[in-house]
Amino acid sequence: MRKLLFSAVAATGLMAAGAQAQNITMTMASAQPGGASDIAAKVLAEVAASKGIATIQTQGGKVLTKTLQEVVEGKLDLTTNPFVLGFLMSKGLGPYSGLGKEKGAQLAGNIRLLFPFHIATFYLVSFQSKNIDSWDKIKGKTIHNGPPRGGALISARNIIRLVAGMTEGKGYTGKQIAWGQANSIFLDGSVDAAVRPSTNPSAFLPVFMAAGKINLVSIPKAKFESAAMQKYIKAPGNAANVFPISELAHLGDGARIISEDNMYRAVANTAGIVVHKKMDKALAKSLTAAFLANLPNMYKNIAFAKSSHFGKIDNKLMGICTANVVLHPGAVEAWEEAGHKIEDCMKPKG
Repeated sequence: MRKLLFSAVAATGLMAAGAQAQNITMTMASAQPGGASDIAAKVLAEVAASKGIATIQTQGGKVLTKTLQEVVEGKLDLTTNPFVLGFLMSKGLGPYSGLGKEKGAQLAGNIRLLFPFHIATFYLVSFQSKNIDSWDKIKGKTIHNGPPRGGALISARNIIRLVAGMTEGKGYTGKQIAWGQANSIFLDGSVDAAVRPSTNPSAFLPVFMAAGKINLVSIPKAKFESAAMQKYIKAPGNAANVFPISELAHLGDGARIISEDNMYRAVANTAGIVVHKKMDKALAKSLTAAFLANLPNMYKNIAFAKSSHFGKIDNKLMGICTANVVLHPGAVEAWEEAGHKIEDCMKPKG
């Protein structure tokens, strides 16, 4: 794990020698350090270097709403696309409303997927001293619900609305801050709780527990199975994540897992590493194939790699077709040669 969590500067230096054979240098952006997006970028950069495919200069801590637009405009080579963002861009909605429907659809048409994964699962977390042991108890509280812009903020607001029946400013006070400062506002008491994405195991929960015991609150079963929540779970970019609370046992006595039936229910965001459709087919294939070939090593070194479903291409699990996402032709070949069946709706037309 330590080997993979190198800085962007160090990564560039380490990779340069291996990439000289192809003399290709690319840029890539990811979200909060230590998360699935960040690790996917760093692993891809490392394997691309080791195979002499390319030098990939990675930058973490970015807002993916912005970096996705940079990719489709040809200003950045690779980024993570939370599938909801690509869908919103294609409709000219949400953070892309300024583009308009026509331009949004045109730009979204440039998105091509290399490989998907669950970028994170959303947790309601607070210090036990705050006495927030249910979603209803966030009423009147200040809640960190993401960065100032982006898919995480959209998702957190929607989940709170569907579970607690509250909107920001009408029921609770939302506080947005860049990922780099997200831990500090929780630790210093600036917020009462957070609804934020995490992998399992998490990079930030141990930091919180070092300062005090925490509560993690599952979505109540009735709320989770409601028609409104199920519709949201099936919307572009979302997926259900239901698992035994025993899978959080590694947190130990520092965390109280709150659930009525020992099952943790949450919403996950689906995402993938994407490129511009004009990327060379052989390059896209080489990058994807190298990443897939490295999966055993990734599973061994990254604790959350399997729970984030790296290496899976199932549409039901990932919602690729629902979000109108298609693979790059080179990626299609890499997946098929690795023994995976690619549904027609995942393949680009023409």
